Amino acid sequence: MAEIRRFMAELAISASRLGRYVRSPAAELKAARIPDNEIAALASGRAIDLWQVLLGNGETAAPPPAAPVAQKPGSLAVVGTGIRVVGQLTVEAIAWMKEADELVYLVADPIAEEVITQLNPKALSLRGYYGEGQGRMGSYEAMVDHILSCVRGGKRTCAAFYGHPGVFAYPSHESIRRARTEGYTAFMLPGISAEDCLFADLGVDPCVNGTQTYEASDFLLHERTIDTSSQLILWQVGVVGDFTYRGQGYDLRGFPLLVQRLLEFYPPSQEVVLYEAALFLGCPPTIQRLQLSQLTAEYVNAATTMYIAPARPTTPSARMQYALRDVQQATGAQQAPQNGE
Repeated sequence: MAEIRRFMAELAISASRLGRYVRSPAAELKAARIPDNEIAALASGRAIDLWQVLLGNGETAAPPPAAPVAQKPGSLAVVGTGIRVVGQLTVEAIAWMKEADELVYLVADPIAEEVITQLNPKALSLRGYYGEGQGRMGSYEAMVDHILSCVRGGKRTCAAFYGHPGVFAYPSHESIRRARTEGYTAFMLPGISAEDCLFADLGVDPCVNGTQTYEASDFLLHERTIDTSSQLILWQVGVVGDFTYRGQGYDLRGFPLLVQRLLEFYPPSQEVVLYEAALFLGCPPTIQRLQLSQLTAEYVNAATTMYIAPARPTTPSARMQYALRDVQQATGAQQAPQNGE
């Protein structure tokens, strides 16, 4: 069995060992006594070479690795803490937060904050950049400036955001974009989002009939066309129409306009699910089901995500079914089902 197989398995479950690898990959590989050919396969950056080693197919066909390109000192790793940090925080995110020279974060609950500060006592919250009643975009720009100041200072920087760090997180994407433009190493690691929790808690599969996903204000302010044979997810319905930060609840005078817009696509009796993922271990998610005609702002808050199941069957394309059948018959492949089959 390839030594690198055991080594990678240990990295997958040991945040401390992965942290050492993050800080010094070469030293950790040497300490693990990984054979040179297996190190070469890893260094090649080609999955096919790692497969050859893992499957025991002998030496890799990888060319000698090119001389490393010198990187500017300073880097950025953006990680997600999940919605419920207990159980949803990945080993990889833990390793990068623990090994960071500078760790900044924006999370939604005190348990997540406690975890982060235990991992790295120097961690600093970005929440102070919010201002009550001030536009959120200005706060986001200030967060980006702070993150980049750490990177430009030559620090191994980690920025942690709740949920998935790339979902409704302007500062994460923009920080990575600017850092890369300036020549720094910058990347994002995935986390568990509210949408991931929704699929699990509501028992829905996004690939069955397809899923359309919009931020509520974006949906309201643009001429979107909803395919009512697919599933619909609207994020941040409890913030719709309010682009400021408000710690005690948002201005939802525009919420009836959202309902009005949905009624252009769905009947008043259409079931709407209002969902909030569980923040804490042992607490269930919040799931409210009501008719669209009953929906008012009193049912939602900043954490609410709206889910609407398909309102009608899909419309099969006989033209494409016959075209696919002809292609499959010509190649001897299995035929696709036709209408009624």
